[in-house]
Amino acid sequence: MFVHRAVAGLLAAGAMLLAAACGSSGSGGAGAAGDTAAPTGTAGDSAATRVVQAANGPVTVPARPQRVVSLLNTTAAVLELGITPVGVLQEVEADYAPADWAKVKAIPVVGADETSINYERLAQLQPDLIISTQRRAEDFGYDKLSAIAPTAFFVTENPAEVRDALPKIADAVGKADVSAQKAAAYTKLVADIKDRHADVLRKTTWDYVEGGPEGFVANSPVSWPGLFMKQAGLTFSKVATKERANRGVRLSYEQISMLSGTGAILYGATPDGQAEAATRKLLDQNAFKLLPAAKAGHVYPIKYGYQYGYTGVTEILNQIDAVLSKLAA
Repeated sequence: MFVHRAVAGLLAAGAMLLAAACGSSGSGGAGAAGDTAAPTGTAGDSAATRVVQAANGPVTVPARPQRVVSLLNTTAAVLELGITPVGVLQEVEADYAPADWAKVKAIPVVGADETSINYERLAQLQPDLIISTQRRAEDFGYDKLSAIAPTAFFVTENPAEVRDALPKIADAVGKADVSAQKAAAYTKLVADIKDRHADVLRKTTWDYVEGGPEGFVANSPVSWPGLFMKQAGLTFSKVATKERANRGVRLSYEQISMLSGTGAILYGATPDGQAEAATRKLLDQNAFKLLPAAKAGHVYPIKYGYQYGYTGVTEILNQIDAVLSKLAA
């Protein structure tokens, strides 16, 4: 059973506060920019280098890297820039559209997650750049990695910082211009959604739910999908709107009635638009079916809710746009 990252994080931490961004682990894995120095060498010289500012300090990287290994929370960001990594951590199929997953699953895997990197296998891939996010208190082998190839880490403690790291990741792989275009398109889409759906946004409250082993999670505005729901102008219900330390509020089935004031409910779905098993169990609860939103038919699936890149964000926003159009009809 696939458990979404908001749920998995809450289960792992219990009552502890969760601030870290979600990792790229799970079943079904693959089988503002930093200051830069001018490149050395000529534009056509494959040996040309440049310096990027990363969390680990200045890093000399290839001006045009050809063999990138992407680790924690960076694979989707690198792929959307037109670069196919030569190695990745295990990814989650549900985060990718089928065409993108076909690419991802063919990339060699160098570890189930950042705590289980196979450094020998990684070295055999002969990367010319290793890129990853990391948490501030985390060290998953920078010295070993940097001995293999130039390694740029970017600190991200929460989904907002993952979003803010996207242009830095792009800059490190020499694709800052591509990232800037994607960021501009994203900003334009957000403004367009807010403008076209102002009336519905003003009168509707929202929640984004995911099933778990002992109940469900209502995502908070600081979760990855919640972050972009908020930016698109969606107003969270009282269930999770004030939650800022955790990526979601963990609830039991007995607390489903807390969603009774929610006008529209979104839920995490697989690429074919179906609820995964734990979320299906939530949706099948009689108490859920009796919610005003459910009785009105205002419960909608959201695919690719945890793809860390502008492509994934755009997928979320386009689906929200479609839901808003249905509510306005």
